[in-house]
Amino acid sequence: MTSRTEFVTPVVVFVLLFVVAAVILHRRTPFGRRIYALGNGERVAALSGIAVNRTTLLVYMLSGFCSALVGSMLTGFSGQASLGMGDEYLLPSVAVVVLGGTLITGGRGTFLGMVGGVLLLTALQILLAGATLPYATRVIIFGLVVLAAMVALRERNN
Repeated sequence: MTSRTEFVTPVVVFVLLFVVAAVILHRRTPFGRRIYALGNGERVAALSGIAVNRTTLLVYMLSGFCSALVGSMLTGFSGQASLGMGDEYLLPSVAVVVLGGTLITGGRGTFLGMVGGVLLLTALQILLAGATLPYATRVIIFGLVVLAAMVALRERNN
């Protein structure tokens, strides 16, 4: 994960391929449309003829596969695995989804919007990491920026 080919690390190529595959899956396949319909409401999806239990199971399987893939990549970065190695990514992952324009309650959102949220929060983390502020201050600033962005998005959507 940390080697270089020309000017690119393998993770950059992997992320680009993953984004392209996810966008194609969500926009161009019946499975992607079923996932989106299920996010709008289980009852509505069932009345539309979607096998809700089967689609939910497949989504959980896909999520588990992606989690295992990310765990393998994190292990590749650090060289060893530990039980809580992904804990620090839990809150930022939810913030990225919300900042990308996806409603937690379902019904609206795009994968590319979420990628925009990832880029925004990554740039913010890099900027704060370069500052000579204490760790606690950086975390507070990060949280305040995420909170302000969420409030601004909520106001814009209303």
